[in-house]
Amino acid sequence: MAKDITERVRKAQDKALEHLDYIPETIPTPDFVKIVGSVGGDTITYRVYDDSSVYEK
Repeated sequence: MAKDITERVRKAQDKALEHLDYIPETIPTPDFVKIVGSVGGDTITYRVYDDSSVYEK
C-alpha cells in the first residue's frame, strides 16, 4: 500500500514540476495529490489526478 502511494506521489510531483520551480509540500488524498509549489516567487497549489490531469487551485 505505501509503495503505491509513494509511486503515485512521485508521478504527481514529476507532472507538477513541469510548471513549478520547487515543491515544499505534497499531500496525498484518495482522489488526487495536492501539491503546493512555487514559481517565480508566487505560491501555487495544484491538484494532480490519477489520470495525469493538473488543475490549479
